[in-house]
Order: sequence, then structure tokens, then C-alpha cells
Amino acid sequence: MSRLAPSKRWTSFEGWDYNGMKKRLEDLIATLNKKVLIDHAERIIGQKISMSEPFSAGQYWMCFELVAEDETLIIARVRLPRHPNAAPTVSEKDEQYSIACELSAMRFVRQRLSTVVVPRVYAYEGPGSQLATDAGAVYMLIEGFRGNTLQDSVPDLCGLPSAELEHVMAQWTTIQTSLATLTSPLIGSISDITKTGEPIIDKISSAASEGLMSPGPFSTAVEYFTALGEASLYRASCHESSQSMSEFRRLGALVFLDIVQSTTFFQASPARYPFNHMDLGTQNIIVDDDLNFLAVIDWEFAQTAPWQVNYYPMPFPLLCLNDSIETILNDPQHIAHKNVSRQNDARELYCRKFREAEAKLKEEGMPLGNEFAEVLESAASRIYACFSQLGNVPEHDEGLVGEMVCLAFNFDVERTKKYLEKMSNKLVFPSTAEVFSGAGVPDDKPFRIEHVNTVLEVRKRAWNREMDDGYEPKRRRLCN
Repeated sequence: MSRLAPSKRWTSFEGWDYNGMKKRLEDLIATLNKKVLIDHAERIIGQKISMSEPFSAGQYWMCFELVAEDETLIIARVRLPRHPNAAPTVSEKDEQYSIACELSAMRFVRQRLSTVVVPRVYAYEGPGSQLATDAGAVYMLIEGFRGNTLQDSVPDLCGLPSAELEHVMAQWTTIQTSLATLTSPLIGSISDITKTGEPIIDKISSAASEGLMSPGPFSTAVEYFTALGEASLYRASCHESSQSMSEFRRLGALVFLDIVQSTTFFQASPARYPFNHMDLGTQNIIVDDDLNFLAVIDWEFAQTAPWQVNYYPMPFPLLCLNDSIETILNDPQHIAHKNVSRQNDARELYCRKFREAEAKLKEEGMPLGNEFAEVLESAASRIYACFSQLGNVPEHDEGLVGEMVCLAFNFDVERTKKYLEKMSNKLVFPSTAEVFSGAGVPDDKPFRIEHVNTVLEVRKRAWNREMDDGYEPKRRRLCN
């Protein structure tokens, strides 16, 4: 087990010298009163505390390590100034709602699941708090662990010896299946927990930052995926002139909406939706030197969600057709044969460990409403995976859109080309008034996205409603 303090690996400003991000960090450090953080931690732990010079930073938080006399670790997680790329529709109230959802999710999981280690939150000082004012920033003090992220500990996960990889996969899948035992009839984030310990399912924590016109909670999978698709189309349309945005990002959002509304892949709505971390990649899992999972971090996006949001994670995603994979696997001389083979083996192990974890839950009287392995291999999961990757690497967008079409409609190359041309012709730049109207889809099924000005008006009404103190969204307790 590692006894190395996490800060020994922290790189502070390294990697942040772009888009004004380094200055954002420097400005906060220049005004941050670290003594407030140290004094607060000392009152909590009852011991003298020392603070690390190195820090770790993300897009929204920076972390300092506090070490007590008995080597207990506390992480001071300090909120950074407003992100330079934050949408203008995102208010301070929206940001605080997102933080509240993360804290509620962490508290709820700690209360309900012994199989999932969530850092203890010792204190949170939000806007209006005297301590936050004295410190110069909103902050929280949370439990620290002597370990590192799985991503940093094992850069080449698929290259691990089989026994170690199996150990990782077993823990990874156990966490996800455990979370899935917590269900709700609504799709949404946990905004709060009642005095009796019941979580309240409310609007999506990231609704404002993602630009969801309907923030939720949602009753059906179609409502949820439609909201995601519309928001993606809106964002891509608003940024179409950006060099970093490809035309296929807009087209991909349109195609995804078409698939959601004109096929059965996203139509099924179970009676209850499982709880999901939504970002349980290797970057959010803390492990020790023996690859034992110490904690799961960053719960900001946790929510109840349709099963289709589950897809193979990095570093063994499944974003291309089976035929392409089989071709490479059957050709040992292919330049990608080694990597594709290792990824394929990792996916098979991942599924096997899911089945084992599900079988154990069933023995304990907690069967899940679905099977992870079956979902991961489904077209719906793979379509959603492609949609989720749009815009990350613009030069990959064309291929992702093509895969979505092939998976959804089983078109050959020629029919895919014609379909995309037809859909592309329905895309009109917002400057000419419409995103698209009356788009045709296979079998002449109706499909329509309203005029951009209408979208803007709906968006405006939605956010005005949210700001109205009298507005009470539909929300429901999570019953089990």
C-alpha cells in the first residue's frame, strides 16, 4: 500500500499555460488566504496541520493537501473563478446547484453503499459563508487518500498483466453494479436529502452548462435523450464559425435526434432508472500501489439515468463496427492488431466481471433491471458513445456520424451517404433563420426541430421559470 502523499505527484501550473488558464490559477493563489483553510482543518481534526506547496487543478477546482500530525490527510478543494468557456446562461446559482448536487450524491452513496468508498466531506463553505469570504473563495474540506488516480498509476491499462487487470475490472464493475441498485422512476440529479435520508430527484446538475432547454427531471428516456440532442445541436450551431467546430458536430447532433425519435433504440422506458456516476473513468478512481480502489471522486455529474448511457470507457472504447474490428483481429500483420486485440480482450473481461458482480447481487436478493454486458454490446450504447464524443476531436466527427448511421439503420456506404446528404441539406445556418425544418428520415417518419429563434425563446422561458421563486419542478424521492 502506498504511503506516498498525493502532492508528491502534483504538478501545479504544469499543463495550464493556455487560454488564460494559468493566470486564472495565479490570480486565485494570489488572493487565497491559506491560513483560513489550515485553521479550519485544525479545528476539525484537532491537530496541527501543514499544507503542501504543490497543488492539483482541474477545470473548476484546485486542491491543496493538508497533513495532520498523525499523517491523516485532508484535501482543501478550492473553487476557481468562473471558467472562461462557461456559457453566458450559467449563473452563480446554477454553479451552486451543481455543487449541491455533488455533495448530496456523495452523502447519499456513503449512507447507502458500503461497497463504494466516497470521500467524507468535513466542511463546505459556499457563497455568503464568512469563512469563504475570509479565505477569498468557496471551498470544501474532504477526506484525502494516500494514492493516485488509476489513470496516472497505470497509463497503459490494457497492457497490465492479466491478474492485475482482472483485479481492477472486478472492483470497477462492482462499484457500477452497486450504484445501479439505487433506482428512481425519474431521470435526474440528487438535489438534496430529506431528514429521513431520502434523496430528492431534481433537475440535471449540468443542465445550465450543457444548455438543456428542459432541465428535467425526466419521466422517459426519449425526453432525456431528446434534451441532450437538442442542446448539442444548439451549441454546435451557435459555434459553427469556430475553427474547432466541425460541420459534422452539428450534423451528428441532428442525426442523433433523428435516431432517438424515429427508432426504437431509445424508446424503452423502464419503471425505474439506475443511479450512475456518469464519469467513472480511470481519472476519477483513486488506487494504491497494489491497484486496490481507495475512493471514487468527482460526483458532480452523478444522476439516475437510462441504461443506454453506459458504454465502454477509455482505454478500450467501442466506437467502430464489429466488421472493422474482426478484420483487424483476423490479420496479425495489421499495424493495429496488437492494440485492437488488447482492447477486445479488456472489453470481454469487463463484461465477464459485470456478469459476476450481477450474479452476486442476485444471490443477495438485489437483482438489477438489466445486464451491463448486454447494454454495452447494444447498438444504442454504441450510438450514444459516438454522440458523446462529437466535438472532442473534430477530425473524428465525420467517422463518428457515419458509425451512428450504420448502427441505427444498417445502411451500406451508399445509403449512408445519401441519408447524410439529405440530413445535411436540412441544416441551415442560424444567420439565415433556421437550423432545419421538416427533415425527412427513413420511411418518411416525421421529425422536426423548431426555428432557432423559437429555440431561443423556449430557452429564455425555461431559465426565467427556473429563476422564479414560485417554480416547483416535478421531483420525487428515490425509494430504495
